[in-house]
Amino acid sequence: MSKQIIIVDDHEIIRNSLKRMLDLEDDFEVVLTCENGQMAFDYIKSSDAPIDIVLMDAIMPVLSGIESTKMIKDYNDKIKVLMLTTFSNEKLIFDAFSAKVDGYILKDIKATKLIENIKACIKDEIIIPNDIAQKLAKSISTFNNSSFNKTEQEIIDLLILELTNKEIASRLNISHGTVRNYISDIYKKLGGNDRKQVIEILKDKNSAWF
Repeated sequence: MSKQIIIVDDHEIIRNSLKRMLDLEDDFEVVLTCENGQMAFDYIKSSDAPIDIVLMDAIMPVLSGIESTKMIKDYNDKIKVLMLTTFSNEKLIFDAFSAKVDGYILKDIKATKLIENIKACIKDEIIIPNDIAQKLAKSISTFNNSSFNKTEQEIIDLLILELTNKEIASRLNISHGTVRNYISDIYKKLGGNDRKQVIEILKDKNSAWF
């Protein structure tokens, strides 16, 4: 069964170009193209068919990609949102992941790579190209708190992105057990008892940055 896709971008040429490209893929069906996040959210609420993924621009009139992502995720967090934008400033990237996007890529990406990223995103992979990851890490490399060592801070950055222990271990090239031990120490230092609580603490602390 084809994956149902919504394309959201305020530039008609980009919407049409993306649709033509995705229509060539047997695995995909573009069910809507629209010019702002409000239109996308309204369609999702009114549609009987399940939506698999939204390709979302970041900066749009009426309702931005950030705000639309928050609304979509609050309504149905199973819908994947892949932000596709020309902008790569640190605050925008941070805000996008705070809104729970499933990936953030730039519009200069090659068509074949975009297709790969969409498929990976649908399979629950978080899509963060290296340059975006570096900017995100810089924007949330936080607290300037000496109580966290370098590895703990790296793990904190990835916890905020809600990566699993396995994904963190792979990203940092350390063992799964080592990640568990570091996270246990982070929990103790933050006074949290579970992962969800600790992630909320971390996000709250980092939001003060902006």
